Amino acid sequence: MDTADRDAQRLPVALWSAAGRLSEMAYALFLEHQPHITWREFAKYGATPGMQVLGVSLDLGDGRAMFCGITVRMSPEAFSVEADIGVDAPEDEENGGYRYLLEIPEAFAGSLGEYLPLIESQVDQLIEAAPPFLRELRSGASQG
Repeated sequence: MDTADRDAQRLPVALWSAAGRLSEMAYALFLEHQPHITWREFAKYGATPGMQVLGVSLDLGDGRAMFCGITVRMSPEAFSVEADIGVDAPEDEENGGYRYLLEIPEAFAGSLGEYLPLIESQVDQLIEAAPPFLRELRSGASQG
């Protein structure tokens, strides 16, 4: 393999790693809150070529789900990644029944070497923020 071939391999490996880390987080949260929540992974192709969304959803057991995901984009000009955590909010019609708990702004990179750490950093932020959000959502549901 030449350098270009090795670089081509690095991105899918990084995405696989990010998905695995989010799955590990979701499983740990499931163990902490079982039997009250369930979880699943998702990976979807985006609305445009070169775009992919991957993450996890946690079913809160009250008809709502909390979603943790990253969106990666690749174009001839740049790579970009953004991430968020959100929850179903049927009462919030203005936002289509969805409420963002955390929005990590889109970050851009001009090279694969700059891009891979951005993906990892945003996954780190999701993994840090998700447990307290889930605990807050669950305590609110048990009080309501």
